[in-house]
Amino acid sequence: MRKAVQLGMLSALTITLLTGCGAEFSADKDTVYVQKKGTIKGANVADFDKDYYDEEELSEFITDTVDTYVAKSGDGTVVIQEFAVEDGVAHVYLDYAGAEDYAQFNGVEFYAGTILDAKVNGYDIPDAFTAVTDKDTTWDAEENKIVIVGQQTQVQVDGTILFVSDNAAVTGKNTADVTYDILDEEAQPAYIVYK
Repeated sequence: MRKAVQLGMLSALTITLLTGCGAEFSADKDTVYVQKKGTIKGANVADFDKDYYDEEELSEFITDTVDTYVAKSGDGTVVIQEFAVEDGVAHVYLDYAGAEDYAQFNGVEFYAGTILDAKVNGYDIPDAFTAVTDKDTTWDAEENKIVIVGQQTQVQVDGTILFVSDNAAVTGKNTADVTYDILDEEAQPAYIVYK
């Protein structure tokens, strides 16, 4: 009887932990997820359907790349959460300690924080934005947050997207697709404002 109670408690605890922490992050295309605490989750999704592709080789490459970065930047700066190949598609999920680690590890322009802090850090915030809704939305440089991203990806945030620049298209309450051509030397990063 005691063992049955313990198993029941363990099962309830597991369910609480799984549901209490929110849905697990997953993506069907390249995505960067800016979390409330400032940590970043990244998903890289790519076709992996050629006979000459080697899953073990790719896994070793990912591990070596992360290990090299962590050796320079410190434990916990980048962590591999998952690597899997299924139905000819490779998924790599990485956790980043913050926006700076995401930018440096991926070699892209990337910032996540308040609009005010972005300006303090030297970012030139454009004047022209598209409002997501017709509602009277407040532009609050101290409270509203911004993601600045110089890569083609989907951006997900913990919050509600209010404004986007021309090269970002809102796809949901908290998601937007960024258009960015890495070969265009004059390409501008996308700006996504949310609260």
